[in-house]
Amino acid sequence: METNQTVTPGARFRAVEATAFGQTQPEWIVEQVYVAAGIEHARLISAGERKTLSVSTLRDRSRFERVEG
Repeated sequence: METNQTVTPGARFRAVEATAFGQTQPEWIVEQVYVAAGIEHARLISAGERKTLSVSTLRDRSRFERVEG
């Protein structure tokens, strides 16, 4: 389910699923938002790792939650 949640640089997200050992997933910080091939993407960074996801994936509350603060 997608929401109107805004995805902007500096926003923090965490995967909803717990890790294999029941721990909370790490936070991912949005580094950049851009459009490629007509799809909005977000480049994320966490503890030196980077990945790119579609913005619609980050807005999907069954997969990610926004971390406030």
